[in-house]
Amino acid sequence: MKKTSVILLLLFLLSALSSCGNANFEIGTVSHTPSVPDRHSEPLGKVEFSSSQISFLGCGDNIIYFGTVRDAKRNAVEGGRDYNFKPIYENVADIIKEADVSFINQETLMCGEGYEFTYYPTFNGPQDMGYDLVEMGFDIVGMANNHMLDKGGKGLEKTIDFWRTLDVTSIGGYYTEDDYNDIRVYEEQGIKIALLSYTYGTNGLTAAKGSNVYIPYLFEADIEKQVEAAKKVGDMVMVSVHWGEEGQFKPTSYQREYAQRFADLGVDAVIGHHPHVIQPVEWVEGKNGNKMLCVYSLGNYMAEQAYDYNMVGGMISFDIVLTGGDVSLENVEFIPTVYDFDRTFYNNRIYLLEEYTAEQAANHGIIAYGRRTSLSTLRKYVSDTISPEFLPESYKAKSAS
Repeated sequence: MKKTSVILLLLFLLSALSSCGNANFEIGTVSHTPSVPDRHSEPLGKVEFSSSQISFLGCGDNIIYFGTVRDAKRNAVEGGRDYNFKPIYENVADIIKEADVSFINQETLMCGEGYEFTYYPTFNGPQDMGYDLVEMGFDIVGMANNHMLDKGGKGLEKTIDFWRTLDVTSIGGYYTEDDYNDIRVYEEQGIKIALLSYTYGTNGLTAAKGSNVYIPYLFEADIEKQVEAAKKVGDMVMVSVHWGEEGQFKPTSYQREYAQRFADLGVDAVIGHHPHVIQPVEWVEGKNGNKMLCVYSLGNYMAEQAYDYNMVGGMISFDIVLTGGDVSLENVEFIPTVYDFDRTFYNNRIYLLEEYTAEQAANHGIIAYGRRTSLSTLRKYVSDTISPEFLPESYKAKSAS
């Protein structure tokens, strides 16, 4: 190599070394000064959680009376079953079907062969009602109520037998204590709902000797144990509870005490029934700062009772959102309904209260009991009981007009 070439090479190397400035190079290592992240960039190590969402619909007391059965007999379709109850629900059928998960509290037994149909004060109705409810889209059926022993332990067993032949999850009726402690879980689109069910009592009736049916009474020790078990198998815990005083629009002190207890244990939602009138919807704060949705009473869904306040019920609707293991209840709405029949106890129908007319109210079948009502009266039961935050905008608009 020529001497001038060597000199030029040395000068080039010296220039390269000086251009490194503050770069951190050491012999035998490769070390780079870390760059400062852009303050608008995503935080390092951020975990993206998957989210899933389903819609839930809950309906109140479904009670089979004589007029309902007679009406269903008249509506039977040739070649079909003996009784057709579906026309009763035709105005709300789409709402039931469109919900991802639909629940109903079936107040009356369906004992089947060997048991006659009976009505107040001890109830037993056609099993055709059960077939219709499932075909209309109900996924969960509650049986825990004060009439569940109206036909003794055997009658309850027959009803449990029937529900377990259908494609539906039944809660509240159990063959044994072990069956009772086998927590039911309904899963939809990857979200698991652990289901518990209780009743305040059974009208003083008890199962006869020889029957092992287990009645899910509101026992504190059972509730604590079952909620803890339910939290282990479900993404959320939902409780169906039969409680309160008939005809009372306000929750009793014991309803509020149990609601607080459920919230403190970490229950996510309580769906209440039994008073046969609507009661408030509230968020109850648990001891750990958690929020529990409490529907104290959905009122009657289907019932030919004697007073206009018994005709007003509701469907509770909300979305269950699961994000990274945490559940939230969103878009909560109480959808007011009214149960209608004529003075001969035919033409039984459930209506959305927002679609019910003043003329229909004036001619409601409670006339047969010597009573009358008006649309404004029916709406007032709702406005006096349910907070506006839970009422659909469409209902509020109609009520304001």
